[in-house]
Amino acid sequence: MSKGTLGPHARCVMTQNMSVQAPKHKQFLFVDDSHEFLSDIKDIFTEMSRGSWNIFTAENHAQALAVLQKQRIDVVVVDVDMPVMDGLQFLRLLGRTHPELQVVMLTGHTEEETRKACLESGAAMFLEKLMTPEAFGATFAALDTLATGGPAEGFRGLMREVGLQDVLQMECLGKKSSVLEIFTEKASGRIYVADGTIVHAESGSLQGEVALYGLLGLQGGEFNLKPFTEPPQRTISGQYEYLLMEAARLKDESSDIFAVKPSETQVAEPQPAESLQTEYITGKRTGVRVRTEEVMLSSGSGEVLYEWHCESATERVKLLQQIEQQAAQLTRLLRGGCFERMEIVASNGRSVCCITPLMRLFVRTSLPKPSES
Repeated sequence: MSKGTLGPHARCVMTQNMSVQAPKHKQFLFVDDSHEFLSDIKDIFTEMSRGSWNIFTAENHAQALAVLQKQRIDVVVVDVDMPVMDGLQFLRLLGRTHPELQVVMLTGHTEEETRKACLESGAAMFLEKLMTPEAFGATFAALDTLATGGPAEGFRGLMREVGLQDVLQMECLGKKSSVLEIFTEKASGRIYVADGTIVHAESGSLQGEVALYGLLGLQGGEFNLKPFTEPPQRTISGQYEYLLMEAARLKDESSDIFAVKPSETQVAEPQPAESLQTEYITGKRTGVRVRTEEVMLSSGSGEVLYEWHCESATERVKLLQQIEQQAAQLTRLLRGGCFERMEIVASNGRSVCCITPLMRLFVRTSLPKPSES
């Protein structure tokens, strides 16, 4: 079970205590865009380990993530110089989606700046890729020691700044299943995640999206990340990216759901479309449901990682790249901090663009017709 504290800039200690029998084989995943190198390294290290290593290979980050979803891995060895998503970007992605993994960076170019960036981003080691018997022996010894030295009875993470949305994003990106229990002086509740999808939330008499947004709006408290159990009912559907973005918007606009009685969140009488639009745009109403029309998630380098109902994911990537470039210019001129999100509000819906060094997200929603509200 993972435990921690949360808040506006909460400090968290992630812990897990469970008895795990020592594995018979050490599990390694090598990620390199060279098929020949992967074939050679698998043959050489399998022979050197005398069968004590199980070695998996991947030629890009997508194949690597697929392996990690199916296999328990002790050590991931990543080539720094890879196309599309380079090794450093993949290291940072693994730090968010699989924080328990030990990652080793391997490169043929040992620039000090690259080495420092990798180690600061969480790499366990930074090794030089040399194709000699002596180098293979040294690399094998270092990796074998690293895998042997891993914790046998769980792990304890580092102290770091964290928020509930960070925890949920890591669970969803990793396609994990868990129950996030939240405790504060103001309220408490649970958020259920099944295979990377938020399926239910509850807090007191509130359930569904209203409870989810209320819990994510809390500040200061503690949380437990527990193994998944099926909720009484599944009250939430839709893409987690949109749910987290909507929670952030409501929090920014100081929407305090827990200050409203449950009965007050229901729509007593049908209201004109103009009234619904005004409340949707201003964020003063929590009972109005919107429809997700389009979602696109890409890496920081522009590779599409996920898309849903996009007519052209390539065009969306270009749009986000243009917004990022223009935002960088505005940031330099205005000196107002880093750009992270832009919202485009129309009378019939809204589009949200979120840009960070590791990812770009585009979400388009529409306002329901009066007859549907």
